Amino acid sequence: MLKTLEGHTNRVWCLAAHPTLPLLASGSEDSTVRLWDMQTGHCLKVLSGHRHGVRGSAFSSSGSLLASGGDDQALRLWDMPTGECLKTLQGYTNRVWSLTFHPRDQTLVSSSEDQTLRLWDSQTQTCFKSLKESVHGIRALAFHPAGRLFASGGEDQTVRLWDSKSVQLVSTLRGHTNWVRAIAFSPDGQLLASGSEDETVRIWDVETGLCRATLHGHTSWLRAVAFSPDGQMLASGGDDQTIRLWELATQCCLHTLQGHSGRVRDVAFSPDGQTLASASEDQTVRIWERETGQALAVLQGHTGWVRALAFRPDGHVLASCGDDQTIRVWTGDTHQLLMVLRGHTNRVRGITFSSDGTVLASGSDDGTIKLWDGQTGRCLHTLIAERPYERMNISFVEGLTEAQKIALKALGAIE
Repeated sequence: MLKTLEGHTNRVWCLAAHPTLPLLASGSEDSTVRLWDMQTGHCLKVLSGHRHGVRGSAFSSSGSLLASGGDDQALRLWDMPTGECLKTLQGYTNRVWSLTFHPRDQTLVSSSEDQTLRLWDSQTQTCFKSLKESVHGIRALAFHPAGRLFASGGEDQTVRLWDSKSVQLVSTLRGHTNWVRAIAFSPDGQLLASGSEDETVRIWDVETGLCRATLHGHTSWLRAVAFSPDGQMLASGGDDQTIRLWELATQCCLHTLQGHSGRVRDVAFSPDGQTLASASEDQTVRIWERETGQALAVLQGHTGWVRALAFRPDGHVLASCGDDQTIRVWTGDTHQLLMVLRGHTNRVRGITFSSDGTVLASGSDDGTIKLWDGQTGRCLHTLIAERPYERMNISFVEGLTEAQKIALKALGAIE
């Protein structure tokens, strides 16, 4: 483990890595965004201003801006690396659900439970378009690999394609009969996959907006979809405890991968596309052969739900995390347990490798972010940010209730 970044006083909801600098941004239920130097392990800035939990954050492609949004119904734009709040973008009447930057320019797209989709010019800090065609909350956003389109999916049971330049609705993809929870573009950008609570996966032609196929087979909600790196196959997983592998050329389900005894929370192809990993509430990670659907290994050891998976970019290592407060690191080829990374004191909800695979970051309900050495698993540091009452001794303060003591200690006081 490289570092444990401590300072948040509530759940960590989101992480964002700066595109060029060793800078990590974290957003929390404690209403703050924190900026961390990943080399020195120091908290550089505490960005205060949000009045409620921060649920989403994203750096611009140049790294000059950081956007954050959350339950206070506002977006904030921060100058990087000074941390100055340049603008508070308001207009939402409910929590900000998701946001993403265009891959090549400064356009920011955000969605909210107030049933709107907003586009912002992050350079002028103005909202130049508010779209209300989607009549229910948007749950998923994705940009086309080339950035010319973006897609939205949500509670109105549709997927919508938008032109990124004209901000015109290109097409409304209708067919789902329940919420759309997952969307993904194919690597070449020609296809879009969507997974829904209606128990189907749909494959859409991005150019024509036509549904090429409706993939039936799942018997409960879909929670994850993933294209293989070569774009020839699609994996889907959900609450029916199965993973299905679909051949896109024939639109046929080649394999139904059975073995999990709990809901499937995540699926991920290995970087070479030869194997698929799945994470489940049955406390296991399973490895499957892509071509045959054969179960290659059952990775056991977690003692709670497994929530997320991440392959190191070289494919030699697979990491998993979950409700048992640990991160487990497995070999990518022999599927042997390499190490167990301990230190979190609550469930670990998300993990991600840096692009070069040297660092693994994890976020947990214990309010901390930990940075681990991507090769050795060593924790380099625990980042402790100054809290309002850091190291204040309350041993001799009279009249405090137990509840007040607990609250003060959460803010850094000692006894």
